[in-house]
Amino acid sequence: MAKEESKIGRKKGRLVSITNGEEVDLGAAIDVDQYVTNVDTGEVTVRLSFLDNGKRIRRSLKRNELTRSGIIQLTRYGADCWPEVADAYVSNLRKQITKKDRSYEHSNVGWGTYEDQPMFKLQKAIGFPSTYDGVKYDLQPKGTFDAWFQMVQKEILGTRWLEFALAAGFTAPLLPILKEEAHMDSLFFNFYGASSTGKTLCTRIAVSIFGLPDTGKRGLLITWYGTDQGILYNLHGNYGVPIVIDDTSMMEEGKDLTQFIYTAVAGLAKMALTSQGTRREQGDWMTTIFSSSEKSIFGDTDQRSGIRVRFFEINEKSLTRSPENAENIEKEILQNYGHAGPIYVKYLMKIGNDEIQKRWRNIRKQLLIRLEQKDSLTQRIAGKLAIVQLAGELANEALELGLDIDQLTETLLYIERKSMTERNKGDEAYNYIMGYFVSNRHKFFRDKSDWNNNRPIVGKYVEKNGIVTQIQIPKEEFEKLMRQGKFNVDQVVALWKDSGRLIHDTGKNTLTRVFQPGVPKMAQYVFKTDEGNGEKRINEPEKSPALEKSSNESGKPSPTRKMDTSAKSKGFSLQKGPLPEWAKDTKQLLLLGE
Repeated sequence: MAKEESKIGRKKGRLVSITNGEEVDLGAAIDVDQYVTNVDTGEVTVRLSFLDNGKRIRRSLKRNELTRSGIIQLTRYGADCWPEVADAYVSNLRKQITKKDRSYEHSNVGWGTYEDQPMFKLQKAIGFPSTYDGVKYDLQPKGTFDAWFQMVQKEILGTRWLEFALAAGFTAPLLPILKEEAHMDSLFFNFYGASSTGKTLCTRIAVSIFGLPDTGKRGLLITWYGTDQGILYNLHGNYGVPIVIDDTSMMEEGKDLTQFIYTAVAGLAKMALTSQGTRREQGDWMTTIFSSSEKSIFGDTDQRSGIRVRFFEINEKSLTRSPENAENIEKEILQNYGHAGPIYVKYLMKIGNDEIQKRWRNIRKQLLIRLEQKDSLTQRIAGKLAIVQLAGELANEALELGLDIDQLTETLLYIERKSMTERNKGDEAYNYIMGYFVSNRHKFFRDKSDWNNNRPIVGKYVEKNGIVTQIQIPKEEFEKLMRQGKFNVDQVVALWKDSGRLIHDTGKNTLTRVFQPGVPKMAQYVFKTDEGNGEKRINEPEKSPALEKSSNESGKPSPTRKMDTSAKSKGFSLQKGPLPEWAKDTKQLLLLGE
């Protein structure tokens, strides 16, 4: 008679081997609880559980680890799958898998697709039956939507910056929808100012829409404590859930904030290598990022104009109505959160991407019409701010929040007008320095033949065919003049460099050249001048009481008009031609007193 093969079965929670009717106990059974596919990575995971000392232990193995060597690793957690019986356990688990329905999970959040099925991934995905693995964020709703809604009605509505913060929190899911239409990056808002103004509270309000508005325990508030790579890791795979980077006082010293902001907003981590020298997969993201700090983050960047269209700062004396108002909001949102987001996203899916894009275009157009002053960045900035207004309108429709859209629009216009004032600092500084040149012509020389050891020298100018094309001022003298005019040197230099006004050595802000005869090369700030655009000639001053009463004792220029930023850098004539716009209000004229 042929020898009967052993069969593996279960009996009273034990795994047994049956041969010729004889049972042999192998150990406590291991159960397959879930057979899961990750919709983001494609990896298949087997979720297992078993009893050890009366307690149910749960562990997971990747499908490729369901082998003899892989299963033996579970013995360290109390499983009975010893080497001599490992094959029997593997065989039983594989058999269980064939009878198990497939389930799905996700490790990324926000918008995504699986097998052409679009979805929005929160604790439970909207549009597809997938559950969040919960590694990074706590997106499990807590409390009730009604309690959160009542808090908004009572404590937020009617307060300008609290309404703005709430509307801005709803922007995150819109960004991937508008990515191609608006050439969109992530949004970055920083609330800064003295303590107890409501900065962090505003960021908590914004993220309470989707999850835990707190630091620790996988909350949507992370801190500035850590390396750039560590902080940005929290953004990887986030395509529509807002997040906060809180408390710059915890920031490591020497952080390159310019590079950090560009990277955070661009949504693509730096390329890196693994320990084996192979290329590590780059993380990416697209969402709305909030921050809170006691001082301006922008002030610690190199202030290129590109930062201005990627990063917005809000600095107000008070963002809430009162300390009691702030306390009431914080109490409620820490107990009730994560309910509004799913309702809002379902509404976005209902109206569709085409309608969202159309409405964004219309809002941007209206904002541009209402912005009286414009520059080369206005259209891009208006496009980003239009998303906030659109988010407020859509949130009202989806949730009946009652946000004041007219007030929100005024707030957005206020933010852009204030930003433009800062962006104009480069023009103001140029006007100031050219006013000084006009008033103190005797302190500048043209070439060796014009050099005079008996007079104080501040700078040098370059003249071609009677046209002044550029001015050179030694680094220390230039910085001294900027301080006298109460300008931030780094900001001015960055703006001039970004606009192409500054002439500099590669990788530097200055040009190292010979400045005066017999002196070694020195670092100088060298910049192009603008062509004249007036009607008055420099050698034909208009006689007026104001001019006759002016003096040059202080050596400081008078306040000047805003420069015509459309003028090309072609220089101006010292002897003839129209008077440059920046010189029209100057009390001292070129060549006066020479």
